[in-house]
Amino acid sequence: MKKDKNKLYGMKKIILTEISQNCFSGIQCQFYQFPTLHLQRVNACLVILSVVKKQVFRSLLIYMVLFGWAGINNGHTQNDDIPVAPDKYRKPRGYDPLKNSYEHSLPELKKKFSETMIRRAATEYNRLTEINNNGKWKPTAESIDAHKTPEWFEDCKFGMFIDWGLWSVAGWAPQKDKAVCYPNLYELEIYENLDFIKYHAKNWSKDFERDDFIPFFTAKNFNPERLVDLAAESGVKYIIPACKQFSGFCLWSSSYTFRDAEDMQRKNIIEPLAKRCKSKELKFGFYFSLDEWEYPVINGAGALEYRRWGGTMYPYTPEIEKKASGKVAVKNFAKEYIIPQAIEFIDAYNPDILWYDGEWDTPAEQSGSYEIAAYFYNKTEGEKEVAVNDRYGTINGKWLRAVRGDIFTGEYDSIQKELKNNRVREEKRGMSRSFGFNWQDSEKNIDTSKELINTFVDIVSQGGNLLLVVNLDGQGALPEIQEKRLKEIGKWLKINGAGIYSTRTYTVASEGDIRYTRSKDNKTVYAISLGWPGKQLTLKSVKPADGSDIYLLGEKEPLEWNYDNGATTITLPDKLQKESNRPCRDAYTFSIQKTINN
Repeated sequence: MKKDKNKLYGMKKIILTEISQNCFSGIQCQFYQFPTLHLQRVNACLVILSVVKKQVFRSLLIYMVLFGWAGINNGHTQNDDIPVAPDKYRKPRGYDPLKNSYEHSLPELKKKFSETMIRRAATEYNRLTEINNNGKWKPTAESIDAHKTPEWFEDCKFGMFIDWGLWSVAGWAPQKDKAVCYPNLYELEIYENLDFIKYHAKNWSKDFERDDFIPFFTAKNFNPERLVDLAAESGVKYIIPACKQFSGFCLWSSSYTFRDAEDMQRKNIIEPLAKRCKSKELKFGFYFSLDEWEYPVINGAGALEYRRWGGTMYPYTPEIEKKASGKVAVKNFAKEYIIPQAIEFIDAYNPDILWYDGEWDTPAEQSGSYEIAAYFYNKTEGEKEVAVNDRYGTINGKWLRAVRGDIFTGEYDSIQKELKNNRVREEKRGMSRSFGFNWQDSEKNIDTSKELINTFVDIVSQGGNLLLVVNLDGQGALPEIQEKRLKEIGKWLKINGAGIYSTRTYTVASEGDIRYTRSKDNKTVYAISLGWPGKQLTLKSVKPADGSDIYLLGEKEPLEWNYDNGATTITLPDKLQKESNRPCRDAYTFSIQKTINN
């Protein structure tokens, strides 16, 4: 069975290699499109490869075998299940994408700006090198591993990730049961994933390219002050906006590209957000993708090419114009673009957290991640403590996630719960199963406040932070249901925050429906019940000190308790059996003074 699976996998790779060399109907295929491809269809494709000589015909026939002719005809079939989006998430009537293009082509940008930008980047890279050579922190694995996670980060427990960009204008990904979906990959998937191709053709038209979304990303409803105030009210302690994701569109004014909100929309989205975070005493993070779907590069002969994700080079063609508009060609992607762009942001906004992403196909030594992190550490040394996450790149083809960094990051419980190197686990997840705004989200599939609070408590009991994703729509508005959930979490934290903030792991994390935390001074244990325990709560994992008081947080009077046969039994008064009399709902925190030797 395993041998057959390996054979199937190998044959799929042969087919995908063939298809990837020729772009048919604007589709660039990836392996994940074929999770259920049957052996018979693979064999048919291999016959086509051996018999048909002309490449374009080979690709056409292969697509017909894989998907059927109807699957690629105009992007969708007459009887498909692809939804028709509401009007505000569809191409406006009368809009012609063919008449919309950036004022400068990539060759024009190269001619006008590349030489100047490369010189300036070299100056900045030399400055970075000098600072790192003279500073405490070096761009090496050993030096980065020696950096310790700031205590303040471990104390925070609750962060907000603002998942917002060009993809939010379309705001869609197919939702399938409990599987995580990725609307924030929409800009790529409309070229590579059949479900997205069909949806895009139906709702935006097959002529509507990635960068045609840029004029619609107006941020007219974005209110950074209100969003930060809501975060603070909800108990959030740090905010990380998606400053630059995988298409390279920057939400701040970057002098290393014209592909930013300042140049294309006359708005600097990050600046007022960073200022408001500072005024509210919230920590501020810099989310930065180390790679981009495409980037123009000048080869050794001075000709224009373009680099695809992971570093593969391709000849320049006009097709790339509406995928990479505003990007200025360089000779060295990392040294002349990624590194200087990142340190420019660090200098301008002085973030507290550097949150890498998009690293999964690039060796760490080539991505620039070590140089940027060392610069970040050295620039803030003696001024404040900062943190960098674990998405540095790869070593020998393996991810460095949960291996190197101050913060070990996971998504929807994807990270192992056993912590290494005394690093803090941070779980990034949304209120629904969508990464990025999805117009299909509703009360039916968004977690209830109880579910979110229980998840939060569970993460904290294991020594982690929750980085909760909020998905703004294309114009920057936070959906009402997400605002409602944030306020509900905030209301709960006002009562139960002592059992969450600045806590550490207890000797056991859980006992049935109970989750444990403890105070940093090791004097208090918090037992958080994920549901109302009834008239009595029995705890087998904690022994109170003689004469100590046990409280239900939010109540002024201590509770009766006794310890017998290795268990603590807490009696809850009759008045609290009525839900309306309780200090909160969803989960209940009991503070217990424990014995020194327990």
